[in-house]
Amino acid sequence: GNDMYKFDKGCIPNSPTFFMRQVVSSVNFRTGGDLNDFMHGWLNYQIEHHVWPSLSALSYQRAAPKLKDICDSHGVPYVQESVWKRLAKTVDVMVGKTD
Repeated sequence: GNDMYKFDKGCIPNSPTFFMRQVVSSVNFRTGGDLNDFMHGWLNYQIEHHVWPSLSALSYQRAAPKLKDICDSHGVPYVQESVWKRLAKTVDVMVGKTD
């Protein structure tokens, strides 16, 4: 959707730019709570997964608030919305309603 960034050029892996790009080009569904996270298969932590791909899924709950605080302190957008809102935005992109 138009709330996610797209990049034309690459960057150095594991650089500050790389990590910033992982955050601004990913979106989390609602997170938190064992049942919610289980029902999503821990796929609701896309931002944390892209920042730390080797981190275990069970560690995402602890990492998410810390990463959000880091983003907030540096003015980096950390987008988190319901799965239904993201699905609607995905359909809008697929049918050409938005980019």
